[in-house]
Amino acid sequence: MLRLSSFKILYKLAGVIALISVIVSGCVWYAQSRMTSIDDAYSLFITREARAVATARRVNGLAYELNYWVYRIIAETEDAQMKGADAGFQAAMPVMTKALADLRSEAPTFTSRLDAQAARVERFMKDVVEVRRLGSANHNAEAIDLVHRKIDPTFKAMVDEGTALADDIRNFMEKGSDSLTDETNATRFNLIGLSTAGMAAGLLAAILISVFGITRPLGRLVVVLQRMAAGEIDAEIKEAARGDEVGAVGRAVEGIKAMAARKAAEQAEIKRLADAAASQERRRTMIELADGFERAVGGVVGIVSSSATELQATAQQMTAAASETAAQSTTVAAAAEEASVNVGTVAAAAEELGNAVQEIGRQVAGSAGLAQAAVDEADQTSQLVQQLSQAAEQIGAMVGLISSIAGQTNLLALNATIEAARAGAAGRGFAVVAAEVKELAAQTAKATEEIGQRIGQVQGVTSRAVGAIGTITERIQEINAVAASIAAAVEEQGAATQEIVRNVAQAASGTSEVTGNIAGVARASEDTGAAASQVLASASELSRQSEHLTSEVARFLATIRAA
Repeated sequence: MLRLSSFKILYKLAGVIALISVIVSGCVWYAQSRMTSIDDAYSLFITREARAVATARRVNGLAYELNYWVYRIIAETEDAQMKGADAGFQAAMPVMTKALADLRSEAPTFTSRLDAQAARVERFMKDVVEVRRLGSANHNAEAIDLVHRKIDPTFKAMVDEGTALADDIRNFMEKGSDSLTDETNATRFNLIGLSTAGMAAGLLAAILISVFGITRPLGRLVVVLQRMAAGEIDAEIKEAARGDEVGAVGRAVEGIKAMAARKAAEQAEIKRLADAAASQERRRTMIELADGFERAVGGVVGIVSSSATELQATAQQMTAAASETAAQSTTVAAAAEEASVNVGTVAAAAEELGNAVQEIGRQVAGSAGLAQAAVDEADQTSQLVQQLSQAAEQIGAMVGLISSIAGQTNLLALNATIEAARAGAAGRGFAVVAAEVKELAAQTAKATEEIGQRIGQVQGVTSRAVGAIGTITERIQEINAVAASIAAAVEEQGAATQEIVRNVAQAASGTSEVTGNIAGVARASEDTGAAASQVLASASELSRQSEHLTSEVARFLATIRAA
């Protein structure tokens, strides 16, 4: 404790406050840096990995679309429809290429597998070019054989690998989410440990400095003063060797002790000389006795007056030192109170952060609910479109029936025309009616053919609408899953933020305790100042009594000499 005793009380208390401030600042910095890092990781996770899952599923959907156009190219017999199927395939090819490139940038971990998938797609497209050539040349049998031998196995491999890639990317994303959650929990536990250790260190330092640097030295000094007040002049003052304000007070008390010892020695010597002079010069005259008394008593009074003056000056120094100590303690207490207010401000800010995180969690949960509602509405729309497709198929069947009836009517009209020709003039009217019936049958066949084409178009559009609605439903479900994951992560962040709020509140409580200890030091310094003020008052009273004694001695000698 010798090194601690060489510093001023102000520096000791400032050191404790600085230690606590460094601990609180370190904890806040650590929490801020770690939460910023985790937030950046979550943002990258949402914008890249989550998008990669959707892109992988989109690649699978494009594979099915390409395969659909391949079968359309083979199945269609009319040039316009074949050109339409070929245009659909040509439009889907660059979309597939771009989707694979996007997936490669969004999921760099799976680059090798994506390159293999791109090779399959390229091989698939090369085989499709050959199928298109055979189909345009009306070599449908060869085209179908090529589809079964090469395109179907390649398509199956593309779909299987695409499904596996989507599942693996989703699993990788879930592992990344779990890793971020573990990192958040580790940050929370580390912050709790650092805060606890830091506050324990700060509290221990405050206790050590308060007890060993201020309270105990002042207590020992008070005990010495009480012993000196009881008349024990030889009391040892160990605190005089200290370098702080307590040491200054101890040295002042040491000076008072030395002065009191000198005064006692001088009084003893004077008494001895006076007794010797009285025994040797008992027979001298009253004037000589009065002169000797004047010299002896005058010297004593002068010494007492001088000693009282020195005691008064020393007491004034002691009072000033105690006042300075009290003022410094008050200043440090105000600084500690300000630190406590700052810690409370940090706690309020952390609590507001926790409320904001909770609000984000509620908003994400609401988004998940909206996504689920969108999924339900998309399912209902898909069912309605499927019902429309079924109705179109039924209408197509009815149109086929009408077309068949029109063909039969045409045959009947042809037979009627033949019979009318055989009948000659008698069958002319019947021939006219047969011709009109034949014309009506031809118009009916043409109308039913146009209706069949329109129904086929409606069925094609309906099929694409069903596929698009299914894709939209899958995307909304994926968004719902991602929103649920985000909600869980936000909830965990909210819990971590609440833990930070609790730790900062504990730090504020510890700062308040330090402020209370500093206030105790200030009260002890004020008590020391009060004791020094009492010593000063006693010294002043001693000086006045010395002056009164001087006047009384002068009056006594004047009376003796007058007699």
